[in-house]
Amino acid sequence: MIKLLIERDIPASFDVTDDAQAARHARIALDAIVATQGKMHWLCTYATDDRKLFGLVVVESEEVIDAYVRNAGIGTSVRIHRVLRTLDPALAAPAQ
Repeated sequence: MIKLLIERDIPASFDVTDDAQAARHARIALDAIVATQGKMHWLCTYATDDRKLFGLVVVESEEVIDAYVRNAGIGTSVRIHRVLRTLDPALAAPAQ
């Protein structure tokens, strides 16, 4: 499985602080993911103050993203970044 970061602009009409709107957008994304028939798993999405969405997903192949983007109707402003490695506190060398 391949871990990817999906970057895109937040649609102008989407207020990410509104729970009902966030729930509707999450449902659209989840339905598009279900349509991949288990080839894509959504871990989380971060919404930033510069009106970007960064979704962390795991896919069988990068081609799965094309179907997801089409099914979700999120357009062409999508950038895909392949995750090479996760860095976190558990990776830290011992303190000296």
